[in-house]
Amino acid sequence: MRICLISREYPPDTGFGGIATFTRHLAQGLKSIGHDVVVVALAKEGKDAEVQDDLGIPVYRVVPLPIGADLGWTAFCMPYSRYVMRTSSALYAKFDELNAIESFDAVDTPELLAEGFFPAITKCTPLTIRLYTPHSKFIAEKLHNVTDTFDHQYVAAVERIAMLSADVITSPSLDLAQFVAGDLGIKVEDIDIVYNPIDASEFSPDGESADIGPKGRTVLFVGRLEARKGIHYLIDAIPEVVAAVPDARFVIIGDDTANAPGQKSVLTEIKERLEKTGCSDAVTFINRIPLADLPKHYRAAAVCVVPSLYDNSPYTCLEAMSCGRAVIGTDGGGTKEYIVHGESGLIVPVKNAGALASGIIKLLSDEKERARIETNARRRVLEVFDRAEIARKTAELYKKAALRFAEIQTSTYQGAPSDVLVDADEFLYQHDRMIRDLILDNSLRAYWRETMRTAAARPRLTLVRMALALLKAAGLGSLKFVRRLDLQVREKERERLSLLSQRKPPAEQQKVIV
Repeated sequence: MRICLISREYPPDTGFGGIATFTRHLAQGLKSIGHDVVVVALAKEGKDAEVQDDLGIPVYRVVPLPIGADLGWTAFCMPYSRYVMRTSSALYAKFDELNAIESFDAVDTPELLAEGFFPAITKCTPLTIRLYTPHSKFIAEKLHNVTDTFDHQYVAAVERIAMLSADVITSPSLDLAQFVAGDLGIKVEDIDIVYNPIDASEFSPDGESADIGPKGRTVLFVGRLEARKGIHYLIDAIPEVVAAVPDARFVIIGDDTANAPGQKSVLTEIKERLEKTGCSDAVTFINRIPLADLPKHYRAAAVCVVPSLYDNSPYTCLEAMSCGRAVIGTDGGGTKEYIVHGESGLIVPVKNAGALASGIIKLLSDEKERARIETNARRRVLEVFDRAEIARKTAELYKKAALRFAEIQTSTYQGAPSDVLVDADEFLYQHDRMIRDLILDNSLRAYWRETMRTAAARPRLTLVRMALALLKAAGLGSLKFVRRLDLQVREKERERLSLLSQRKPPAEQQKVIV
């Protein structure tokens, strides 16, 4: 089969996380069993579009299209959505160009940030959408500080359209499949479970080990420094571990993020925590390292920890297991489907620093038990997660997608596939005009005009509101009489709005409403 993998993230230029890692493993796995694979990915920020070669696989790097480039109002009000449209359109434009030269038999793309939106609505090729963590999940659980705004809801809606228009949806864990099925209103059986693959020859117990800590006493964490990865619970567990195992040392590999309260550095925050507990000397921090260098760091660890609050199926868990390491994960998400508790690793409750500490102490203190788990972890990877086997299962899904594609040719977009980006640009332009008109109609001048009308109709209420504003500005808003007055004003305002809503519209408007 001729297969196109569309993914913003792909190593090394945009190898940000699990999506990049998965896509590369899948690409190489599909190639190893005889398929013709092409990758379309974003170029590194600041670099031009180019074509790279990844061990015989062409990787087409693209830059975001200037779709809606001059639309200032949309950029101001919906920056996240605008980024999604610009990057998704760039990925689709290159895919459409390559597909016109030689048709693809299958296209595979993540659901995240609607990378498959345009292939989905144009219905031009059998489409498989792979789940990672949809935006609706981020909104529902406030992951990465994502809030329930129209901007984020728009991204979630576009993702849902892509997923519901796909021929096949596949998930790396049942846990994630259950959430998405509920969110989309489909049966969980309609989502195929295919675990993440790993190159067991690259991530192997055999080979060089990095010099990062004492043998048999080093605890390793790999991942971005952010709340979702559970880094704070690991930091809180360290004092208890050091008290029980004084020569234990922790190595934390990952990029800092500005996701601490107040958008501050997480690295700075956790270093301050360590300083207060006197454990700073027990921890070494290393910035994110290339994927190729990770195996030797896993080999150097006695225990690897994955304390995530939520992860659909963290690659750090799979990589460590493949290197024959004992892994401690949490029951938050799909990790519990990758580790068999007590056999190939340990599962502890999410958000529980005490349980995490106990697990680490147990494995550091019992070398025989640790060795047993290491052997079982490696065996489980070879039996269940080997890259070639996962690639074969995925290729079977592509055949399933092709059959459904042949049966159902209904397209959400009725124009020619080559015209969809022009129409998308026009859509954004009209949306931008709407936002502009709304903002200008509700500008400061309009606000004051409304304020003066209210003052003329309700002078006493207006004076009280002004007095309240002055009291709050003076820092007196917490006083009891001020709070009571504020409640009375709000009640009067609600009464006024209630009366307005009960008024009957003019006769001509009534006809329109009917």
